[in-house]
Parts: sequence; C-alpha cells; structure tokens
Amino acid sequence: MPGLRWGFTFLMGTSLLSHEDKLDLVAKATLLYLNREERTEVSGDGYEGVLYTNHEWKVVGAFSGQQFDAILESDADQEKLRLRFLVSEQTLQQGMAYSAN
Repeated sequence: MPGLRWGFTFLMGTSLLSHEDKLDLVAKATLLYLNREERTEVSGDGYEGVLYTNHEWKVVGAFSGQQFDAILESDADQEKLRLRFLVSEQTLQQGMAYSAN
C-alpha cells in the first residue's frame, strides 16, 4: 500500500473563470505533479487551453514546489488568461519537499 502524500496547491493570478473552474484547474495541476506529467489540454465552460510545467522550482512565502502554468482562451476576455500554480508536497513519500509540521 503506498504511503500518504499531502501538500498544498496554490493558484496565482486573476481570471474571469468561475470558482468551480478554478478548483478543477487546481486539481489538474496537482494530478500532473503526482503523475509526473508535463502537459495536458484543458477546457471548461467558455474556456480552453493548455496546462503545463517547465519543471521550475519556485517559492511562495514559506512554501516551495513545482510551478505549473495555464494559458487559456476565454469567451469572456479577448486576451489570453494566464494562471500559475505552485504544487508544494509536504511528505517524504515521493515528493521533494518536507515539512516538520
């Protein structure tokens, strides 16, 4: 049985997406990290685009982790929406980050 893995995924950026669409993208970024994948096409109600990583390690406050980016075309905005995600794993199981919390 695999060990428990836990951490935080932060979403940075502003957009006209619904709260549910943002949560869906956070989940997809987290799954990309856990599955060690680099890219996926994403779409939702009124948007489509790509979610990807260049395997960059970033820091937000006291947390560090792998950065993911989303570039989306939206019906609600003529310019592309750009969102950034930080996936910070806190376990020793298979991740690179560790927290004594």
